[in-house]
Amino acid sequence: MSPLSLALSCLLAAAPVHAYEDVITTEEMEGALENNKLGEVFSQYLATLQMYEPERATRLGLHGADHALTQRTPERVAKELEAVKRLRAKLGEIQKKSMSPALKIDLETLKRMLEADIHELEDPGPPARRPQSYLEPLFLVYQMMSKDYEEYATRSANAILRLKQFPAVLEQAERNLSHPPEAWTRHAIKQANDALTYISDLVPLFRGYTRYDPALKARLDETMEDVKTALAHYAAFLESDVLPASDGDPRAGKDAYAFYLERLHALDVTPGAALSYSKKTFKKSLARLESEARNIDGILASEKGWKGVLEKLPKEHPPADDILKVFRDEMDRAFQYFDEHKVVEFPRTRLQIKRTPGFMAAVLPYVHYAPSFALDDVRVSELFVMLPPDSAPEASREKALSAGFNYAQAELLTAYAIMPGMHLRAFEASSNRSKIRRISRQPVVANGWASYSELLAEETGYYSSYWSRFLRCYVQALRAARAYADAALHTKKWTQEEASVFFQEKLFLTKTQADAEVLRLSLSPTEAFSYVIGMDRILELRRYYQRTEGKSFDLRRFHSRFLRLGEIPMDRIEAEMLRQELEEKK
Repeated sequence: MSPLSLALSCLLAAAPVHAYEDVITTEEMEGALENNKLGEVFSQYLATLQMYEPERATRLGLHGADHALTQRTPERVAKELEAVKRLRAKLGEIQKKSMSPALKIDLETLKRMLEADIHELEDPGPPARRPQSYLEPLFLVYQMMSKDYEEYATRSANAILRLKQFPAVLEQAERNLSHPPEAWTRHAIKQANDALTYISDLVPLFRGYTRYDPALKARLDETMEDVKTALAHYAAFLESDVLPASDGDPRAGKDAYAFYLERLHALDVTPGAALSYSKKTFKKSLARLESEARNIDGILASEKGWKGVLEKLPKEHPPADDILKVFRDEMDRAFQYFDEHKVVEFPRTRLQIKRTPGFMAAVLPYVHYAPSFALDDVRVSELFVMLPPDSAPEASREKALSAGFNYAQAELLTAYAIMPGMHLRAFEASSNRSKIRRISRQPVVANGWASYSELLAEETGYYSSYWSRFLRCYVQALRAARAYADAALHTKKWTQEEASVFFQEKLFLTKTQADAEVLRLSLSPTEAFSYVIGMDRILELRRYYQRTEGKSFDLRRFHSRFLRLGEIPMDRIEAEMLRQELEEKK
């Protein structure tokens, strides 16, 4: 029986024969067939990722290849590129006219994912230019062992197999790397040395697996020694062989920046327009920051500006040993507060708050939210908090704690990363029935919501201190500055040095801090811009519904509808919310 005949027979069997003509129209039958084709292409896409990119597959919640690492070789890239292009061609054959509106969006979303993959695979830059990318398997092994997504012994066995393959990945780096940017190489050297220093943090995670089996323990010990040797060799290789030839340009260029804006973010914005938009936003955010500084201390603000007020920020903070507990307590308060005030739904996904492993100190921000693997049935998210090393001098520990973990900062970080921020968004998006939407990445939505959440906490009275409001204004100015520098840097209006000077002069960062900002921007073009435009688009959409619905506007209902549509382009969210609203009125 042909596939078409089989599909038709299944459809015929789904309803009583006497009612068939009343239940299923020709258009609905054609739509069902096209929906099946979309599901088939998506299944093949997941299988392709599991075959060629097992590390990425694990992060998506596909665990059939958890024992393998992604091969960083031209041969693998060529085969995967050919496979993804075939899938794009199949996707192009689907007639979306007869599909439901929601599935049309799924089709567009999958198409964007395929095109982004093709762009990355066709670009020879990342394997040759990103020395830090070869160290990524270590954090993935840590996540495999710390997340509760399947049986512990299976996770342990697969994680050890990946660790055994890690030295081979670093050998591939020696064959691939060629003329990376100097800042990227120096960053990778620090990351490799941090990994070497703290790699033993991984060992306790395997204790339950090796405790009663001396052979397994010996195997793990031998593997860890091989990993340490490989890390030491890689750091030395980067220092002696790669660094002297690190003369690559860290800027993406207008064409690449335009591609990310259009295909990754689905924005109808040119690089020049993004630069202009970010510049205006930065000026406005500075004006708001100065206004908030005058509200707190008018005399000090008139004498020393917002910087003088920022320096007056209370430095009281919890003891280092209590900081994780403070975040847990603040999380519980936020869950209760925003639920009681009917701002958002209550997230029903576990969140574990942990100390950032030392070997990731050079990579992660000091507070990092890691959502659960998208397709896993058991969903556990993590919040990593980077505390100063126990071995650090007391003065430097105190400086880090007072700057990053004072009580006002703890409130702001909770709103941003947990509730109503990233954790809530991840939970709501995971409830979408579409697996395509669950694995899609739309930074304008995710990052925009995180920024919006800080404002939402202020609007609803969550912050207990005016210092939290002031810090929010400061963070928004910093994000706007990052967006401005991101666009100026990658469109090659600015050099790295000019971008660094911008942060030093406008936000009074030290040269070390400013250089770190520029490094992060260089590694992820358009990411900083997505925070600014994403928040603005969410606010614009909320104002529209407040105007049109008037007194019947329900804030919690608006937020739930927005988030449950998943990470799809912002204009599709706007259209889908409007369509659902019209259907309900009918």
